[in-house]
Amino acid sequence: MSGHLQPIDLSEGEPSDNKICNILVVDDVPTNRSVLKSLLTHPNYRVTEAASGKEALNYVTSQEFHLVILDVLMPGMNGIDVLRAIRKEYSETELPVLMLTVKDDIDDVVKALELGANDYITRPIDYSVLVARIKTHISHKATQDLIRKDQKLLEQRIAERTGELLDANRALRAEVAERKHAEEKAVRSQERYRILYNDTPSMFFTLDQKGQILSVNRFGAEHLGYSVSELIGTNVIDLYIDPEKELALDHISSCFATPDIVHRWESCQSHKNGTQIWIRASASVIDSEEPDSLANAMLLVCEDVTEAHTLSEQLSYQATHDALTGLVNRREFEVRLQKVLETTRVDDSEHALCYLDLDQFKIINDTCGHVAGDELLRQLGALLQDCVRREDTLARLGGDEFAVLMTNCSLNQAARVANALRQAIVDYRFLWGENSFSIAVSIGLVPISRTSESIAGVLSAADTACYAAKDDGRNRIHIYEENDAELARRYREIEWVAKINNALEEDRFKLCYQPIVPVDNNSDYGQQHYELLVRMEDEKGRLIKPASFLPAAERYKYSVRIDRWVVGTALDWLHSKPRHIEELFLCSINLSGHSLGDEEFLAFVLSKLDETGVPPHKICFEVTETAAIANLSSATRFIQEIKERKCRFALDDFGSGLSSFAYLKQLPVDFIKIDGLFVRDIVEDPIDKAMVKSINDVAKVMDKQTIAEFVETQATLEMLHDLGVDYAQGHFISEPRSIDSLE
Repeated sequence: MSGHLQPIDLSEGEPSDNKICNILVVDDVPTNRSVLKSLLTHPNYRVTEAASGKEALNYVTSQEFHLVILDVLMPGMNGIDVLRAIRKEYSETELPVLMLTVKDDIDDVVKALELGANDYITRPIDYSVLVARIKTHISHKATQDLIRKDQKLLEQRIAERTGELLDANRALRAEVAERKHAEEKAVRSQERYRILYNDTPSMFFTLDQKGQILSVNRFGAEHLGYSVSELIGTNVIDLYIDPEKELALDHISSCFATPDIVHRWESCQSHKNGTQIWIRASASVIDSEEPDSLANAMLLVCEDVTEAHTLSEQLSYQATHDALTGLVNRREFEVRLQKVLETTRVDDSEHALCYLDLDQFKIINDTCGHVAGDELLRQLGALLQDCVRREDTLARLGGDEFAVLMTNCSLNQAARVANALRQAIVDYRFLWGENSFSIAVSIGLVPISRTSESIAGVLSAADTACYAAKDDGRNRIHIYEENDAELARRYREIEWVAKINNALEEDRFKLCYQPIVPVDNNSDYGQQHYELLVRMEDEKGRLIKPASFLPAAERYKYSVRIDRWVVGTALDWLHSKPRHIEELFLCSINLSGHSLGDEEFLAFVLSKLDETGVPPHKICFEVTETAAIANLSSATRFIQEIKERKCRFALDDFGSGLSSFAYLKQLPVDFIKIDGLFVRDIVEDPIDKAMVKSINDVAKVMDKQTIAEFVETQATLEMLHDLGVDYAQGHFISEPRSIDSLE
């Protein structure tokens, strides 16, 4: 029911003055409905009529009724079906139903009562009885509504009170549980504190102002090899090693003197068995106003950092010493050298630096392997250490380079020490397997005085002096002097190295070409043949010839980088000029001796040939006779690899070597370029003429073509023609020009 109407409160079966009683009369006979409606005329009764069971159910579901008078016999949906539908939604007390039936239809009556009918009236109807029963059911309905209302109110009050009691009970139980939890927590906290204090892996001490131990945790005592009872009452100072005792006492005094700050330090204590334990200590005065034993006491917390201290010392050693030899490394050597330089400026003292570079160390590495080389360096480190003074610093600077810093040492005394070092190495024999090797060393010696500028300056001077010793024949000592001409030359070369590096970085190298022409004027040549020449452009745009920078490049191994630039640039340029390639007979490219032995450079050349697609038979690589002979095996292999790609090869400056003809058979070259030293004066000098003729004749026998360099006059060209030389190159033919002019 919807709840719009309040339950009817009838007095003696009559409707109350202020309550409306809704009654639904269901009968298919209009006369019967009218009679019933007339009987129920009352200000507090509101009668609704329904002519069918379906209509009745529509009313029941949409309105609230206090009584339904329902005829059993109706067409379509009869009263029994309607009652069944009503009872699915409403109980007998919620909606009373009074059935009207025929007197003799006992089965319908029974069925109606079984389905929940509250009462029945048989036809013919005694209307006085009907009215009485209607009043009775309405009164009963009103009573039931009041009972339900009171019951609901009572249940509500009981629920509220029960809720209050439950809330109070829960609050009480929560309070009891909270108190119990707090007590348990306090017990656990005390237990945790006890465990934390005793078993935390730190040493806790409480000390008085004299250092007497008032308390100590179990871990701290056991970590030092004692029991707690053994340490209580003793002095903590006794736990420190002798050199640290006074320092520890100072820290304790300082802590009590400045109680507002935490004091920290590292020190070393002694285990009961005598082993040392490095500790990191933190200490502060205990802030306590209670008159107990902890008032005016100090808390000392010590953490064992022995492992970290040992590791730190190892790392410090490794940072300052060479891992292979155990000698001082370059970084530490420079630190000590800086201190010496600072000292000289204060007391004008004399010192010296020896720079040692082993001669032919590479032979042992190449012959026996790097393991042997490492063992040699270890043995030499030990050997040299025995030759220097205790106050001197012996270091391995890297590779096979050593240095000795001799403090408070005159130049004469340093020279004697340097010679002793050299002699010790000369006398030494390195044994590896069945092999025995003699070792030599080149030494550069530099005096250090107040005029010495910097670490870099001193080391550079020593390095330069060492290489001067190598150039002088190796296994010797070269003493650095301010006006040394040889060292000045080397300094100039070092300056060129910086310029070369900058030029490579800034792409300031340029290519020129110089034509190579047939000497026979009747030759039907008709194609381009030239040698590419490299030039370096300085910061002002001026072109510098290779004679100025190539010696430095060769000495300091920049020549391979230059060769890579030349080969890469030349092949890229030719690749971009397909028409020029069609007209090209041969393009010659110079290579240095260092490039011949560089595996990576060979791979680069082969890769570049594949990448650009330049026809290999139109490329000729040139190498000087001196470079080829100095690297004979490498040169031979390089030439063979290149020639397998159909490239050609020329031996440049032929005739300048001491054994030119002896090596010629071993080098599979296509062209022999006769050294210009013989060509230039061929017309006036019969010896030069004979030399050129000899070289040309041998070349013909070996089926090699010849090219004469430095052809500077018509007479020279004619003489070469008479001798049968194949090609000529020089300023008379053409001066070098920019490669751009070939476009």
